[in-house]
Amino acid sequence: MSRAALLLLACGAALSAAAAPPPPPVYPDDLPRTLDGYALGVLYSRYSFWIEAQKGAVIDAIMDEPADVAGYRPQFAPPVGFKTYSDYGHVQSGDIRGYCRTVSEIRVDRGDCRFVFRSVMIPAAAIDRTGPVGIFMRETFDPAAVVASLKANGVAPDADMWRVDGHRIFGTLPSPAKLLRDNAKVETVDSQQCPAMRHALEAIEGQALPQRIDIPLIGEDGPISAPHPHAAQREERLAFVADGGSMTVTSWRGLEPLLGPVYAAVDACLRDRLPAAR
Repeated sequence: MSRAALLLLACGAALSAAAAPPPPPVYPDDLPRTLDGYALGVLYSRYSFWIEAQKGAVIDAIMDEPADVAGYRPQFAPPVGFKTYSDYGHVQSGDIRGYCRTVSEIRVDRGDCRFVFRSVMIPAAAIDRTGPVGIFMRETFDPAAVVASLKANGVAPDADMWRVDGHRIFGTLPSPAKLLRDNAKVETVDSQQCPAMRHALEAIEGQALPQRIDIPLIGEDGPISAPHPHAAQREERLAFVADGGSMTVTSWRGLEPLLGPVYAAVDACLRDRLPAAR
């Protein structure tokens, strides 16, 4: 893998870059090409996608553990959240959570609050043969065990392996969960060090949702635009109070007019942390 590609995978900015579908991994020369009629090269490529697809559950588990801000306590649900998807599946999550200064065990000071952006991704990739996930993939791919699982689950050699549930193929191989968690990259941006993020959030206050409501099969249905490529799909969430009650809106692109400036502010603050280019 090129140095440029690795740098892209390591990027922890709020907005993940869209990319072409990943290339297949290089099949090891020391492994057989077939076993009992099963094409192992196809199964090896399928294994890379299966490992990458495990990242979503690991990312969700980390996101369920709010950042610890000394002297401050989380308040309410995160007003902003997102999930980013690629051809592998769910590859990144993030949110912005409000914290207020702790006064006592049951009280906080609402006059001293801050917002913390946090994103989680696992940049180490299965197709990188020299990286930790690529090494794990090579070391744990066991042709005999894979073929035994296929036979036990009644999967014939001529089956479309891309349509077979991965656990029916690789369920007996070592779990990558711990390795993936050990290689997770967590980025945080605190509004105390990034006032532009708070200003962008404040600019949303009082605005209306940017989209009209169109329920399919009711009334006159408007046009539905084509979905973004997998590598550019991003599910965004905005939670707020409307008319005294809580409301959460989830959208693939409809919230961009509101949340775009927030992400831009976060990205700018993240870039300011990077060492100057030499």
